[in-house]
Parts: sequence; C-alpha cells; structure tokens
Amino acid sequence: MKKIIVIGAGAWGTALANLLAKNSHEVFLSANRAEIADEINRKNTNQKFLPEVKLSKKIKAIGDFSEELKIADLVFIVAPSVAAAEIFKKIAKAKIKKTCKFVICSKGVEQKSLLLLSDAFEKITKSKNYAVLSGPNFAIEVAQDVATITTIAARNKKLAGEVIAVLNNKNFHAQYFKDPRTAEICGIVKNIIAIGCGIIEGLDLGVNAKSAVVLKGVSEIQLLCKKLKASNDIANAAGFGDIFLTCSSAKSRNNSLGVMLAKGKNYQEIAKETGKTFEGASSAAAVAAIAKKLKLKLDLCEKINEILTQKYSPKQIEEKIVTAILK
Repeated sequence: MKKIIVIGAGAWGTALANLLAKNSHEVFLSANRAEIADEINRKNTNQKFLPEVKLSKKIKAIGDFSEELKIADLVFIVAPSVAAAEIFKKIAKAKIKKTCKFVICSKGVEQKSLLLLSDAFEKITKSKNYAVLSGPNFAIEVAQDVATITTIAARNKKLAGEVIAVLNNKNFHAQYFKDPRTAEICGIVKNIIAIGCGIIEGLDLGVNAKSAVVLKGVSEIQLLCKKLKASNDIANAAGFGDIFLTCSSAKSRNNSLGVMLAKGKNYQEIAKETGKTFEGASSAAAVAAIAKKLKLKLDLCEKINEILTQKYSPKQIEEKIVTAILK
C-alpha cells in the first residue's frame, strides 16, 4: 500500500484518486475549494465534476497538501496547467522523501516560460523523479470502471513501472512509453485539434473536413516534436489513441467548446456560462506563442487561437478553419 497525493479534485483528479483508492492505496485528494473537499469526505461524492459517481470511502479529501508531502510515496499532479508553476514551487520548498515520485497528469504549457510542464517541473524542483500520464481517458468512464488504457511516459523505465503498478487493475491498463516530451506535445495539441473538430461539427461541414483537421493537427504535432527534440513516434496510446478519443466524442470538453464557438459564442462567454476549464484554449495561446518564438508555421493551432481570442460570426469562423486545413 502506497501513500499517494492527488493534487486537483476536478473530474480527472477525482477519477484517478478513486481508481487508486480502489486499488487499496492510501489516497489524499487535494481540492482548492473547501466545499468540494467537504462533500467528498461527508458524502463520498463530487457532484460538480463527477455527478452520480459514488467514490471510495478510502479517499481523504484535503485542502493544502504540504503536510502530506512529507510522507507521500507518489504525487499525481492533475491541476489545470495554468496553476502548475505554483504547485511546482510549493513542491520545491517542501520537505519530501527522497524516494517520492511525481506524475504530471496536467495537459498544457507553463504559461510564463512556455516550457513543457515536465521541463518546468524539472527546472523549478530540480527533480527528475517524474513521469507523464497521458490518455486516452475520459474521467467518467474510468470512474465507472470501463475498460481503459493509458500511457505512463518516462525516461526512467523502472520509475514508470512503479507508477504503472499502482494504477493497473482488471479494467485499467497503463502502458510504458519512453519519451515524455512526445506524450506531452500530443496531449497539448490534441486538445486544440479537438476544438477544431468541434467547430467542424458545429458548422455541419462533414466528416471529410473533420478528417482534414485531424491530419493537419497531426502534422503540426510532428513539426513541434522535431523542433523540441522529441520523438515523432505517435502511433501509440498517448498519440493517436488520445487524438482519436478527444476528437471523436461529444464527451470531450474541448470538442464541445468547438461546437459552441461555431454557434457564434465567444470563448469568454462560454467559459463564464459553463464555469469549466478548457485546457485547449490556454494551450492554443501557448502554442501560438511558441510557434512565433520558434518561427514555426502552425496554421491550425494559430487559427484556432485567433477564433478563441476574437469575436467572429459562424461564417468568418468557417472561412478561417477551412483556410487553415487546406493550406
């Protein structure tokens, strides 16, 4: 039995905490809202993020995680990417066990430095004891014990094996992948591609156009991988598996964002109305900035960022997305 902290009590963090608790580990789930922690502890539910799911009674919801860091064997970081740097700084200042391992589950880029989260983690904490967890996973299906695979990417295969051992059970199977940078790049860009697929769906432009969005997005992933010295191997769960999942289902939060954008709502209105965090939006801004910095032409990512930051009519959005995929 391991002592495990899961930082972030959104849908994915809660589903992971539930999985780990069912696997008989001692799990502390850190929530940044007291009412969510209280509900988890009193009712074993998190209705805001995982409605109608009964959680394991073995989960202990907490607020601040500083004390638990002293005893943790594993820490899963599942907070939104915009909060990642502050969490990394907190970890850097904490007294932790030398054997403690970290798993970066957040998808995105550190906003100020434009570093991949693994690079930001290493720079801030000076630790190389980390792996990257990347899909294909929908939180609700993991919580419902639906058959699922995931990816644990790490340069250190032994470390990855330790993470895989705490996750795996008869319905959940984690697979090893050697390049965490590739897994991260796929995890970042697939959310942007999913927004594009949602836009195509919302505009009723057909499956041909949706396929073109995916193909364009994959080519931009490979361009980024080459420029950032990562492997181009995306024929795996973290690559094509996660791209397929996020781009093909209405359960995808970023896909649904694209559908709403296509109806003429701007991103700020959607974020306010739904109260949800859309990682693809912050990722699009970051990738557009990275493209400018590295002098890369990433038409799809850049156009989707433009759609997210401006107010366009459905006709204007159609012109922009079609232009991006046909270049």
